[in-house]
Amino acid sequence: MNYSELLRRMPAALQSSLEEEEAYAPWLERGETLERIWANPVVIETVYNRMNPAERTVLRLLVRRIGCEPFDYGRLEKAAASDLSGAEARLGFVGLLRKGFVFAFRKSWGEYVYLLPEDGFRLWQRLLFPEGPMVTADSAHVESWDSRSSELQDDLLQTLVLTAQQGLKLTKNGTLTKKQLQKLLELIRLDEHRLHGAAIKYAYADSYPLKAAVVLDMLLRLQLIGQEEDQFMLQTEMLQAWLLLPAAERTHRLYLIWKQLTCPAVAWMQHAALIVERMAECAEWFKAEDMIAWLAAHDLLTDDPPADIASQLEGQWLQPLVGLGWMEEGREHGGAGVWYRWSRDPLAKGSGIVKDGDGGLIVQPDFDILVPPDVPSTVVWELCCLADLVQQDQVCVYKLTKSSVRRALEHGRTAEGIVQFLERHALYGVPEHVRLGVEQWAKPFGKTRFMQAVLLRCADEETVRIVERLLEAGKYGQEKLGERDFIVSPEGVKPLTAALEKAGFMPGQLPLWSGTSDEQAEMGHASYPEFQGHSEALSRSMFGFPSVWSSEKGLIYSRTSVGYFEMEAQIPSTADLYPELQDIPAVWLRDYRAYHASTRKEIVERAIRMKTALQIRKDGSDYRIVPQKVQETRGTWSMTGISRMEESGAAPEITGEVRLLADEWQEMKLILPGINDKY
Repeated sequence: MNYSELLRRMPAALQSSLEEEEAYAPWLERGETLERIWANPVVIETVYNRMNPAERTVLRLLVRRIGCEPFDYGRLEKAAASDLSGAEARLGFVGLLRKGFVFAFRKSWGEYVYLLPEDGFRLWQRLLFPEGPMVTADSAHVESWDSRSSELQDDLLQTLVLTAQQGLKLTKNGTLTKKQLQKLLELIRLDEHRLHGAAIKYAYADSYPLKAAVVLDMLLRLQLIGQEEDQFMLQTEMLQAWLLLPAAERTHRLYLIWKQLTCPAVAWMQHAALIVERMAECAEWFKAEDMIAWLAAHDLLTDDPPADIASQLEGQWLQPLVGLGWMEEGREHGGAGVWYRWSRDPLAKGSGIVKDGDGGLIVQPDFDILVPPDVPSTVVWELCCLADLVQQDQVCVYKLTKSSVRRALEHGRTAEGIVQFLERHALYGVPEHVRLGVEQWAKPFGKTRFMQAVLLRCADEETVRIVERLLEAGKYGQEKLGERDFIVSPEGVKPLTAALEKAGFMPGQLPLWSGTSDEQAEMGHASYPEFQGHSEALSRSMFGFPSVWSSEKGLIYSRTSVGYFEMEAQIPSTADLYPELQDIPAVWLRDYRAYHASTRKEIVERAIRMKTALQIRKDGSDYRIVPQKVQETRGTWSMTGISRMEESGAAPEITGEVRLLADEWQEMKLILPGINDKY
């Protein structure tokens, strides 16, 4: 979940609290917003440098060991145990909540889960580990082994074309019919074998192959199709906006959805995915082993990484990216191992390796139409209405045929409109015989035509006379057929029924037409939307295309359920961290003092219960000890804990576990981080 989606869901009280955070005041006063602040590396680095040591330590632990996977506080406390006392960890964590670096969600039964935003995680990795991985290959020595000519968005386009031309009918079980599923599978070019490593779980897994589920899921999440009764229908406004986005922006949005659905839960793999993204900036070949070496150098692997860790990265993350068409696979000349390189920049937003432009069509004398990669998507969409896809590659090939022209005519196009479209977008004009061919194919269309109509039958001549008078009084698109029958237009049925009932007749319900759904679609109105030009209205729809998506809309199951939880609006204050504060004598917190052995024991036990530290003075040196247990020892007692020696002007350095008898130190005081740890 990223910041934009979190802000969309954020309670007003929480946003107000975050805007009151002192660290952000200089930028908010200049008119900046929280979203822009959180996305600005310079601002965030400045805020980080001003954070207290506990906040920085907790943040580094989150980034290093947990990542952007939802977590409970117990997991964080365990990870921080070797670096901070429980109280220090709580204080640092609350500081992150106050700054919006972490967000809390409340489960229905009252427990909390926490989340580091995905785009925040990416930013923190770059700030904390700025140097990228070393590239170990010379691109001249690597040969591309599997470079796909199409990517996921191309399969989405062809599926949308199929939906517009034929519709996507659903069975009673909510899945596509076998006939339409087969047509869909013939269109989709995703390499399904490479996708299996992502371990996707999805609805209707017994009916849909994985590649069909991925395509349908993306279309549903992007709201390009929606389920209406027993079929998937095009969402025309969203389709307009989608086609007007630059190709790089479409890839970017698809990648973000894919990443949210499939990025593994373990932190090292999340870091690997981010460092792989950095490789798109230089477009260089790299190996999975390069990424693992970088993680190891920055202590981002697990304590005992498996021997096949590079293979895990390839199978779960890199190979699916190849299968989706965003990455290519290569082999080194005369060498072993697999190399990878981005073919599309997944984070580019409006510019990239492949983008829409002002390119035109190349109409061939043999009725083939060549489509270079810089042809705008709106032009390709219209071309799909009137020509058949023959070859999908860097330059796609379509073909004008008699049947394709007929299809266009049935979807509301005209021969004149088809020719004008080709002439407007053809780089080198339209051959005369191609223009004549289109006109010749279209000439018979419309000379005979099936029309939907309703037959009104009268029982006798008297009824005929009454009905004739009613028909003369209103416009119902009627025409007399024989002696007792009338043809009524479908639009006239409802008002004519009301007139007949008012006259005392009971015409009854209109019987449903028994034709097939395909026949009904062909007899009905055009369903293939036409987008001509780039109007101001379309521009507005493009900017209105949602940057977030709903996890409930797709077929693929979300890895986490945090999207269903309510965002917590209240952030604890420092006092809220210490519910026992009122019961603690002020003198325990204020000064170094010598205490009776029984009072010392009480203070130590209080520190253990509150998971905080003691500051003691022993033989002229000051120490901080995080006590862990008290033991009775031969008529006295002892304290065991983690000791840190206080160094002037530096953070305390852990010196290890110690065990002290009750009389082995002279003075002490209780430390509550955020309350008395500054004096």
